[in-house]
Amino acid sequence: MNRLFTILLFLALTLKGFAMEYARFEENGKIGLKDDNGKIVLPAAFDALGWSDGNFSLIGQITGYRKDNLWGLLNLKKEFITKAEYQTLASAGGDRVIVSRLIKPFTIKFGCIDLQGKVMIPFAYDELRLQELRAIVMVKKGTRYEYGLVDLRGNGILPIQYKKIEPLGSLRFVVQDFTNKSALCSEDGKWITSFFIDHLSDFQFDLAVLRQEWKCGIIDRNGEIKIEPIYRELKITAPREVLVRKADEWKVINSREEEVQKIEADEIAFGSDGLNRIRMNNHWGLLNNDFNLRWAIDFDYLGPIENKLIVVKKNGKFSLLRMDQSEVLTASFDSLCVQNNFIRAFQKEIGKSSWALYDTFGIKKTLANYEFIDHFNGRFFPVKNRGYWGGVDRYGQEKIACVYDSLLGMKGDLMAVRFKDQYGVITLEDQWRLTPQSAKIELLSADCFLERKDSLWYLKDLTGNALYFTDNPIEVFFDHLQERLPDGTMKEINFQGQIVNRMKPVISPAGQQQFRESEGLIGIKRDGKFGFVDTRGRLRIANRYEAISEFHEGLTAVKLLGKWGFINAADQIVIQPTYEKVGNFENSVAQVTRNGKSGLIGREGNVLLELRYDSIEKLPGQLMLLTLGTLHGLADPKGRVLIEPRFEFLQVLPNHQVIVKQNNRYGLLTIDGMSIFPIQYNSLVYWTDTNEFLIHSKSEWTEIKIK
Repeated sequence: MNRLFTILLFLALTLKGFAMEYARFEENGKIGLKDDNGKIVLPAAFDALGWSDGNFSLIGQITGYRKDNLWGLLNLKKEFITKAEYQTLASAGGDRVIVSRLIKPFTIKFGCIDLQGKVMIPFAYDELRLQELRAIVMVKKGTRYEYGLVDLRGNGILPIQYKKIEPLGSLRFVVQDFTNKSALCSEDGKWITSFFIDHLSDFQFDLAVLRQEWKCGIIDRNGEIKIEPIYRELKITAPREVLVRKADEWKVINSREEEVQKIEADEIAFGSDGLNRIRMNNHWGLLNNDFNLRWAIDFDYLGPIENKLIVVKKNGKFSLLRMDQSEVLTASFDSLCVQNNFIRAFQKEIGKSSWALYDTFGIKKTLANYEFIDHFNGRFFPVKNRGYWGGVDRYGQEKIACVYDSLLGMKGDLMAVRFKDQYGVITLEDQWRLTPQSAKIELLSADCFLERKDSLWYLKDLTGNALYFTDNPIEVFFDHLQERLPDGTMKEINFQGQIVNRMKPVISPAGQQQFRESEGLIGIKRDGKFGFVDTRGRLRIANRYEAISEFHEGLTAVKLLGKWGFINAADQIVIQPTYEKVGNFENSVAQVTRNGKSGLIGREGNVLLELRYDSIEKLPGQLMLLTLGTLHGLADPKGRVLIEPRFEFLQVLPNHQVIVKQNNRYGLLTIDGMSIFPIQYNSLVYWTDTNEFLIHSKSEWTEIKIK
């Protein structure tokens, strides 16, 4: 009855207030109020009208006013309901107004007054929020904020001792304690559940999703658990209908499909050190190979393990931990990059970025902080400060001052640099070996450099003496230069400027082209036709073919009238030229293609594998991977089909079993296609060392009816 009366009163006051529109106006720096006919309702005598958040509205005929930086209530009859004595004044709906006032110097407290200005909730709180007929209140105790619940007359419902209180629909509150566990409470302060909930959704159809750690269930408004929290995900779809999905399963099984280990997880990243990273509900932990947790799943990020150290992120900050979780570097960094025995650490600072170098004992090596520290290049860490580059050694000493525009390249104990838009060479002790010059340079060794000036290339020593120059194109190799002359001649020049090799372009006499020797015969091309000569140059097979291959197992492929066939060393056609493409014979088998389809033939031209495949690829162990469209199969070296092409993926294992994928599911077959594991897994990985398999079974959504 009390609730109904309050709602009716609020509606009546609101409707009365909105029967006529009002607008604020300004005159001589003061604010007043006019109705929609332009008639002055409140004279321009106030610093502000409305509420302290800047909004204007009426509760019935009542609003707020500001005078001398303090707020009070007045009505449209120009009657002051309260003095201007409040620091803030906010409409909360209904017949309550949230206000704050100065209790003592520098101390402001919140309370609540009614529309007659009577204090209903005392000024005892650091925060106050109205939720229908209840007020969520907060008191700051040191650095801790503690919440409670009172009614609109200030009577206590829940003591002020909780971490958080939030409304959950109407008549319900979610209360969180300082162990971060939540419970469901009625508006009368009666506990509907105990503190076992990690998160509770809004109510849909009088049902809410509760989460306990990473598991989800369903609870109703009376606190009854309708579905136990055993699911990874859960969706309320109708008044008594829920979609559920269990967590993905990861299992280790042996070759007999017997379960060795099992765990539920969203993701597992397997390592080679016996420790594996596991992710659940966007948090990471560590598992050993027996699937026992080494580290709890409560990190925002876990990096790979390096030298028994691991970079972790928690509460938005990175730290470096040992395997016993003791800290090498505290959780105060925005990025950590581990390289060998050093850590490049980044921290955000106001107005700049700050990088420092640490060792794996947590000792800071650099005295100064830098704008950036790059990877160790084998001699030093390139660093940037005030926009300029330098170098820091492994002991944190700035051996190369940060004065260079850029670092261009290092050879031995020398470094090419750009300095004030000029180019030079320094030692790693930061001494000039080549003073800056305008021409660009490329350091070739510890003794010389290449310089480009106008259209000329110069090879110079570090005293500036020219060792070689040319206007021809130059290509740089690790120990020499290669120059291409206009006639095609190639010259090799060592880094002392000496020509060590000259290669003229090969031109076959009389238009003759020669191939390499195979089985005592050498293919040649003369007058546009191909044939063979022996190693003494005597013609053995006349030049009458359009193209040829090499001899393998006594046969070579030849092309006649646009088709390929095979001849022997006596120039006898053994296999008629009827193919578009052929391969060489190996173990008496050759791959051939006709009408865009491939197969295998024997030495007499007999078909070993029907020509119906899009491609045939030889695998290790002499097996043949058959591809038909996007599907794969398997054949033996003699063309016997072992597995028909019906799989999206196929992998032959060292133990001659075959992992296959079909309809995005994985299974295991024998080499001749017999089923070992059913094709039902989301992933299937073979561990060679233990002859075991890791399988991933992704859970599917199913529907549950709630009774």
